[in-house]
Order: sequence, then structure tokens, then C-alpha cells
Amino acid sequence: MAQSGLSDERLDQLLRQFWEVETCTDPIVKASKEELDCESYFVKNCVRLEGGAYTVRLPIKHNSNLLGDSYSQALRRFQSLERKLSHQPELRTQYSVICPWFRRSCIKIANIFCHITVCKKDSTTTKLGVAFDGSAVTTSGYSLNDILMAGPVIQPKLFHILLRFRSHPVALTGDICKMYRCVRMASSDSFLQCILWRDSFLKELQTYKLDTVTYGTKPASYTSVRAMHQLAKDEVKDFPVGSEILLRDFYVDHPISGGSYKDEVVGILGQISALLSKGEFQLRKWCSNVPSVLDGVPKEDRESYLTFDDGSNFTKTLGLAWDPSTDQWLLSFSSLQPTSKPSRRSVLSSIARLYDLLGLVGPGVTKAKIFLQKQASFLG
Repeated sequence: MAQSGLSDERLDQLLRQFWEVETCTDPIVKASKEELDCESYFVKNCVRLEGGAYTVRLPIKHNSNLLGDSYSQALRRFQSLERKLSHQPELRTQYSVICPWFRRSCIKIANIFCHITVCKKDSTTTKLGVAFDGSAVTTSGYSLNDILMAGPVIQPKLFHILLRFRSHPVALTGDICKMYRCVRMASSDSFLQCILWRDSFLKELQTYKLDTVTYGTKPASYTSVRAMHQLAKDEVKDFPVGSEILLRDFYVDHPISGGSYKDEVVGILGQISALLSKGEFQLRKWCSNVPSVLDGVPKEDRESYLTFDDGSNFTKTLGLAWDPSTDQWLLSFSSLQPTSKPSRRSVLSSIARLYDLLGLVGPGVTKAKIFLQKQASFLG
């Protein structure tokens, strides 16, 4: 009964968040002390290298001595991953591409990451990613993420970016190739970002350190985005349009922009490409509803289309399906298999599966939500 009570309490909390997330009023948000400290830490420790890339440090709020041993846990999870990869040779080959971007660690190790495969079947480029578990608890009860600051949200709201995107007659989207890896980690902190790896069972297990911003650490998103914003500030004199677009029309690693006519958008494309290259960021997966905008873009840097079951082509933009040929958002929903006993959880799951940031099918979803509210007491 106690377990059931906890489950019901958790479900009620999820339902409450489900309604609150769509509130129309924006709360008055003030930066917390930790967020201000994180920004100050970045400004103090960010260094631009000779080639143009940026080196940052992990924004530590507690002493790293709080971390205990993480080797045993990392070893167990690596061995589990290794067994999985041994049964899937193709997957192992893809996973091995991580080798070029980490280095052998020859220093004292404070923390070793557990890492797992992340499959992205709807990606047109990177089908396989690697996620690092910065929240894995060490023997002291602390994880790396526990001693780090997260940093503030410094980009415009996604809803506003998408609304502005829809206002452009000529649209433009793209993607930064492996954005986190474009921002270097200071050697004084890379000892906190170590992993175990070997290419085969026959080789000795090695410890490597990651010398770039790492996906899975709490401040990774803030740190990489903040480095791009610093680039926009540093290069604004030479790239005024590109700097404005980078600060206004980027959501993490995705430019979602456009303009009133073709030549304007071609200029935007050139400006942000040149600007980001100054910081050693590479743009790719370019796409536009006006194909001639991409005439100067190499074929390999253009977006490839995905295909719905009905044969229509589309591309993914921030999780949304967009058909550039018609300049329309597309929504897909696969019906669930009928269950013997509907429950609040199954109904909630069905509603939440429809990803509709702009509320384009809000009236239909509202009916389902009203049903959920009315029937909540009858559903298990």
C-alpha cells in the first residue's frame, strides 16, 4: 500500500505539471545567486585560444574533494556496455568513433564517468550518440553534478523563436556539428571528466580524460551556449548581422531564422557561417523553403529529408517536423494498441506523445485533456 500511495502521489504531481506547463502568464524571473556566480565564473575563466576556439572551466560550487570513488561503478557499467556492443558489431564500430576526441589520462583521477549509447533514429546525420552520466553517485554520496553550478538560461524562449521563424517568407534552418566538442575544457578540470575504454577485449582497459565540454554534466548547455554568445560579442564589429542572429535566432545548436527575401537570407547564412567558423564551430544541415538560398552550400552540408509513412518528405527542427517544400509544420500521431483497462497513466501518455510547441492542434488536445480531468476519478 505504501508503494501504491507513493505512485499515486507521483502521478498527481505529473498531472499538476502537465497543466501548469501551459500557463499563459510569464512569471517574474530573477537570477539566483548561483546563476550570477556561474556567470561571473565563466567571465573570469573563459580564455580564447590562438585558433579562435574557447577554453572554459567547470563552474564548481563545492570542493571536488567531496567526490568519492567512482571507478568500481564505472567499471561495472562499462563491462555491461562492452557485452552489449560485443553482440552488435556495427554498433560497436559506430561507438568507437569517440576515440579521436578523448585523450589518455596520466594524472590523478577525481571522477570517472559512466557512458551509454544514445540512438537517434530520426537524425539524418548522427544516428548514434554518447551520453555521460554526470549524476552517477560516488562512494561519498556526491556526484560530479552535485558540486557544479548549472548556469542561467541565456537564450530566448523557444516559443518566441518559433513564432518569429514562421513570420519569415524565406526560412532558414541549420545545425552546429557536435557543438559541445567545439568548446575546450581547461586541463586543470579535465581530470574530473574521465572514462574507461578499450577497443577490444584483448586490450588493457585504459582511462581517458575528456578535454571538451561534455554532454551529461550539469553546466554543459550553459557553458557551450555562453561560449557562442562570447564569440558574438567578440566578433560583432566584423559580423554585425551574424552576431545579432546568433544571439536572437539560435536555440542551443540550431539556427532557426530567415528574412523577407532571398538575398537577405543568403547574407545571413554567410554571416553566421563565417562568424561561427571564427570560434571553430562548424555549421551543417542547412535547409530552406527557397532551395536557391543554398546554391553556395556544399551538398554534404545540406539537410537530408526524412519520410513519413504516407511518403511525404520532412525534416526535423527542434523535434518538430517541417516540410520545406510547402513551408508547413507536420504533426504525426500513431494510435496506441488498445489496452484491456485504460488508466490515467495511459491516457496521459497518449496526450503527451503529441509534440505541439505552438499549440496548432490545441483544440483537439484540449478535448482529450477535458476527458482526462472528468474521468480521472474513474481511471485507475
